[in-house]
Amino acid sequence: MRLTTSTTVPWKHPFFAACAMLVLHAHPSWAEDLPIREIKLPPLVVNGQPARAHTQGLEVLGAKFYVTARRDDVLPKRALLLRTDAARADWDVWDITPVDPRGMVTTLDHPGGMQSDGTRLWIPLAESKRQGRSVIRAFPIVRLIPGQALEPDFQFEVNDHIGAVAVDPEHKLVLGANWDTEAVYVWDFHGRLQRTLKGSALTERGLGVVSGTDGRAGLAVQDWKFQGDHLFASGLFRTPGGTAEPPQSRWITFGGFLESEFRQKSVALPVRHRVELGQEGMAVLEQTVYFLPEDLGPSSRLFSVPRAELEN
Repeated sequence: MRLTTSTTVPWKHPFFAACAMLVLHAHPSWAEDLPIREIKLPPLVVNGQPARAHTQGLEVLGAKFYVTARRDDVLPKRALLLRTDAARADWDVWDITPVDPRGMVTTLDHPGGMQSDGTRLWIPLAESKRQGRSVIRAFPIVRLIPGQALEPDFQFEVNDHIGAVAVDPEHKLVLGANWDTEAVYVWDFHGRLQRTLKGSALTERGLGVVSGTDGRAGLAVQDWKFQGDHLFASGLFRTPGGTAEPPQSRWITFGGFLESEFRQKSVALPVRHRVELGQEGMAVLEQTVYFLPEDLGPSSRLFSVPRAELEN
């Protein structure tokens, strides 16, 4: 059975838009019969030792898988950028934890969802707390050389926890979702803030989990990607009280995301081997969608789905 729900939101009154989005996401369409392929990844080894890392973001470029993850089995915790492919038995590992002017490791140990603009990987690095500070860094892909330290060619600071960025090379824009997607920031490629989406603007799009008397249910974005005019977002649908039942994973396709009359389709992703597919990294490569929902360790895997199956 294949069911999807789509909508165009032209309403100017936020109440009606909010009601429509609540119905759309609280009672989602299902994709129970998705053809899901499992891809084995190599065990994580860092400096010759077995390691574990909490997955955050995923990008797929050609045959290579790029992963951001936080290493939680060491203190202080470290932000990592990792690279492998399906034929390899190991990972390339870069420690991308920012350091202060004295060379001391900072508390910016939480990398997030990332995306390439074609030549650079844009990666947010944040403090592991709500409303913590972040730095967004752009790393040239050609400088990703195993065994060599990795330095960004551009960065800018943000006074909020940014958990995932999506990059629009055509319009030279970077979108950043904060903790629980209570806000979405829009910057240009120079780090200049162009716009901030909050409140009704996110409610209309079914995004954000906000607690309190004016709280709302919605998608907490874990990873998202631009491809042309489309923005693909995945994450977990949650309520302010955390009472949403599984599956909580959602896949949302937006057309004209920043326009007033945007378009969207929303699909509830099935639980796979008792794992929520949308709970961590996601990437789109041409007509294939990849999900990396589990942490990296002795055994790792990702899942791929034909994009058409999520859009039909």
